[in-house]
Amino acid sequence: MPNINLIAQKREEKARLERTIRRLFFLMSGLFIAAIILFTMLSAQWFRIKADVNEMNEELVKLQPKVDKIKFIEARTRELKPKIQLYSSAREHTLKWYNYLQIVAHCLPQQAWLTRVSTQQVATSATADSGPPPSAKVSISGVTMNQQQVGETMLRLNSYGAAIESVELSYTRPGTQGATPVIEFEVATGLKDVPAYFDGRPPRPVNTAQGETNETQKKT
Repeated sequence: MPNINLIAQKREEKARLERTIRRLFFLMSGLFIAAIILFTMLSAQWFRIKADVNEMNEELVKLQPKVDKIKFIEARTRELKPKIQLYSSAREHTLKWYNYLQIVAHCLPQQAWLTRVSTQQVATSATADSGPPPSAKVSISGVTMNQQQVGETMLRLNSYGAAIESVELSYTRPGTQGATPVIEFEVATGLKDVPAYFDGRPPRPVNTAQGETNETQKKT
């Protein structure tokens, strides 16, 4: 009887061991299959990334000439920027001079005539490195029939404060034109935002409202 119980106990232990081994086998099989699936997914991802990298490298090789051209254009732009600034500033100042002459012509009464328009000379060596250059000073000389027309001319010039900085009477004196008595006069004016000299150098940035200054000299 004890032997029968021992045999039954061993059989039950063997069955339990077989069940445990079977469970471990299924678990290991599942882990192995999961590892294979994960490896396959990672491999596919790696090959896809590698293909994308190769494609991007090919695109970079194709785009390299364009990149080199862009760098060349940027270098040329940096090289030409001072000249472009210089030409733009010169054009702006030229237009201001043209506008100034138009204003002067508009401000003259009917019986007033210009005889001379001149600018003051400025020593560039003394002012080139001392910050913003002074504004251009223009002297207007002419003749009128009477003193009242000189005053009218100055009043009209003063009304253009956006372009003309100051209007000062230098002198008036009697004269003649042939047998006709006239009044000779000279009025000094300042031209806003136009430097009084120009040495051909590109503009330099300064701490002013204009942002940049250009050394400009004009003779009319």
